[in-house]
Amino acid sequence: MKRIITSFIALLLFAGASFAQRGLNSYPVFEGKVVPAKQMVLTEVRGGGMATYRLDYYRGISFSADDTLASKVSALVERDAAAAESCETEKVGDMLTYALIRPKGSGRINHYLCYQARQEGRLWKMTILYLEGPATVEDLRNMFEKQ
Repeated sequence: MKRIITSFIALLLFAGASFAQRGLNSYPVFEGKVVPAKQMVLTEVRGGGMATYRLDYYRGISFSADDTLASKVSALVERDAAAAESCETEKVGDMLTYALIRPKGSGRINHYLCYQARQEGRLWKMTILYLEGPATVEDLRNMFEKQ
């Protein structure tokens, strides 16, 4: 299920922005205010290319972080999870390692925040996705399981 997050980023490239994402605690991470933008890989896709996945918008970032930075990013995502309409999370010790979050107020178009952190040596490989579209949580679970 978690492998699709990494696969998605490798498959999709583009540029854009999302107004709804600005209300998230993790928004500054996407804007390069927590992790320098030059250290992140940013991928954005909007429109027809996402129809297969029942998504209208995809914005993903991936980066490597030391323990201090990884804890800071993890805490921001945990705050989003605490305020969410629904969420699924997994932790290893105090570190959040997986989250599938549906923020409150999604309305007719569903909004999701997906998060994954894996320790690789002394660094954490982190991926955060922001998704919009008619896809349900179950659709995302099924999509992640197929990868």
